[in-house]
Amino acid sequence: MKQKISRRAFLQGSAAALASTALCGSLSLSAGAEESEQVFRYAITDDPDSLDPGYTLNSFASPVFYNCFVGLVRYNTDSELIPGAAADWTVSDDGLVWTFTLNEGMQWSNGTDVTAADFEYAWQRVLTAEFGASGAYMLYNYIENAQSYYNGECEWEDVGIKVLDDLTLEVTLASPCSYFTALLATWTYMPVCKAVVSENEDWATDYDNYVSNGPFTIESYRMGEAIYLVKNEYYWLKDEVSLDRINLMIFQDLTTALNAYEAGELDGMTKVPSSSISSLKGRDDFYSISLFSNTYWMFNTTDEYLSDPLVREALTISIDRTALIEDVLQTSSTPATGHVPYGYIQSDGQDFREAGGDYGITADPQIDRALELLAEAGYEDPSEITIRVCYYTSDTVKKVAETLASMWETNLGINCEIESSEWSVFYDQILDLDYGVAAMGDSATYMHPMAFLQTYQGSEPPLETGWRSEEYDAYLAQALSTTDEAEADECLHAAEDLFMNDYVLLPLYYGSSAMMMKDYVSNWAITACSIEVFDGIELLE
Repeated sequence: MKQKISRRAFLQGSAAALASTALCGSLSLSAGAEESEQVFRYAITDDPDSLDPGYTLNSFASPVFYNCFVGLVRYNTDSELIPGAAADWTVSDDGLVWTFTLNEGMQWSNGTDVTAADFEYAWQRVLTAEFGASGAYMLYNYIENAQSYYNGECEWEDVGIKVLDDLTLEVTLASPCSYFTALLATWTYMPVCKAVVSENEDWATDYDNYVSNGPFTIESYRMGEAIYLVKNEYYWLKDEVSLDRINLMIFQDLTTALNAYEAGELDGMTKVPSSSISSLKGRDDFYSISLFSNTYWMFNTTDEYLSDPLVREALTISIDRTALIEDVLQTSSTPATGHVPYGYIQSDGQDFREAGGDYGITADPQIDRALELLAEAGYEDPSEITIRVCYYTSDTVKKVAETLASMWETNLGINCEIESSEWSVFYDQILDLDYGVAAMGDSATYMHPMAFLQTYQGSEPPLETGWRSEEYDAYLAQALSTTDEAEADECLHAAEDLFMNDYVLLPLYYGSSAMMMKDYVSNWAITACSIEVFDGIELLE
């Protein structure tokens, strides 16, 4: 059992470090904070691309959304799904019609009532193609006629989302979905205040009027520095929230963040530098969180060289994943051999990944086989190939990019050009297919293979590789439509087989997150789906 020390004692012991650090000014409390308030200071790694829960899938926004908004269901500190904005719900015998009854007395942070119409309005925005929501597929793949509405083929009245009264919302699914409650806990399904958002399309950047229904709301945001959250005094469970503020401090450089943490300027940090893990992992304030996630690199399948699946396979199997994980990153992650990670137990009791196999991908490099594949593709001299290795600003991802390039140059003799850009620029490059191989990853927001497989489904997938397969789409559609769980599992495997056997992605490792949290911070959780549950945090005195 970890020994707890008080925050006060820690801060007193860190006084000398605080006085000497050059970061004191940038890490001060937000403008309205008082010394007596409970302020939780947590380091995140980058600016979100949007603070509108309906618009983005960018994981950098996760701690904002999960602490400022509450969907129909939510997670508790035991990582269990529990009722959220919905007090209860019923499901029809055929599993299609879900009727949710909202809690009475819920209010937005501006003091107005939260109603079923707010949920309907939020979901209609996501399903309006012109809005450009990255997660629209998370709704239109499940809700009756939602796909047709998104495509402009029917009216809103035809969609299976109905407001029965202010506190009752009826949702009709296209087919039964065993994991629908997990979907409802994702931020894409969170409500927005219809009265505010319908009148102000820039509401998510108007921080003086940012409206949310969760335990916190945004007080201010300084790009590249911090997002400051303040307790929502209109939250219907506010008496259960001890914190007055959450300061989400932005550090792209993890070493700088760790220095600030050690100086007592942070109470927690979402990641630590890989080079520091070995020295930190024996400490009581070090945590390794097992995640349902996959870190991989995407291939631009329209690239001059990477359009050939033989080249993509050669690049995939020539990586020394063991060395990358143990020597470069120094983590306890597991080498990835498929797209869907370990963790999902299918209907027959097997882990989905174990049942799916490894697609010929091993932890150790297969250099001879890779050279044979390149020769088969017409490259007897691999130096004819030049690959653009593109990544977003991050010290960890930089190490991976340099390692991949070195392995390909050394093991295969190909040429690599390493390119870096800020996330917002990098993401536009992805959508424009302006890359060769690009750093990416999926950290699932719900425990199901669909969280990974749907990322590359359809004519306009959220992430662009240039790869399309009607057969792949059909397998996923069949998996969603069947009520036979064994048949669904078979369809999911068939879809992954198509995808992986075409080597659209370069899987590297399945996730664990090395993070730090002071011993005086209690009652917090980070789920296997990387959901930060901070509303119950107490800072021990």
